Amino acid sequence: MKKQILSILFILSINISFSQLVSYEAIWVKDSMDESYVEVEEFWSKIKEQAIADDSQDFWIVFKLEKDIENADHKMKPDYIVMNGYKDSIQRSKSVNWQELGKKVYKKELSKKKFETKWTLGSQVRKETRRFLVERLDNSVWSPLAEGKEVLFLFNGFKALNDDYENFEMKFFKENHKKQIEAGSRAWWEFNKVLNRSENANQEVTHFTIDAIDKNYQWSNDGEPSFTQQMMGKYGVASRERVIGDRMSVLFAKFQQN
Repeated sequence: MKKQILSILFILSINISFSQLVSYEAIWVKDSMDESYVEVEEFWSKIKEQAIADDSQDFWIVFKLEKDIENADHKMKPDYIVMNGYKDSIQRSKSVNWQELGKKVYKKELSKKKFETKWTLGSQVRKETRRFLVERLDNSVWSPLAEGKEVLFLFNGFKALNDDYENFEMKFFKENHKKQIEAGSRAWWEFNKVLNRSENANQEVTHFTIDAIDKNYQWSNDGEPSFTQQMMGKYGVASRERVIGDRMSVLFAKFQQN
């Protein structure tokens, strides 16, 4: 299953272009309803697949967060993050009757009663949902890790501290990420700017990055950095404050099959 998802993710690098819009849903699941939540997303996977085929959206991904139940801070984190991607604002503005689309998708598979049960379950499993809409500013090319390496996704939210932050991400940090991709320790990097958010969402975060790296990668400085690199790193780090930091894995993923 993981290999299938990662092979599908390769299409990400072909289809994604800058200025793409992505909606994030950070989801907290009700106690003892985790299995039911996964059942809901599995149900939605076919509906999303059809929506993508209909050109109503570009991609859909469900991530499961890593959480340490003994860590008090981790208890505050969401359980899942769902991402819906759109080519542009025109595609995002398309009206979709999701319930009718669902009935069409499951017409031959589920009775009306079973469909309604599945549909209703979706509103019963969530304890809280917080939303962001972001614009893709930059990304790398998807570069699959070598056979046997496990991919870990890092989801970081940053607060920009000055006007130089975006340039540091796209013109300095990105170059370091490229080196890691060439070395085989990184598969992906993307940089997104927050356009709007729900009232209950984090109000400090201004940008998000998503990294796909070798889960066993050990962070280190490869070689002695030059004075220029040291200064760029110093002022680059000073241009931002990390306010969200999550580790996660892909549970479901659907993309345009171009």
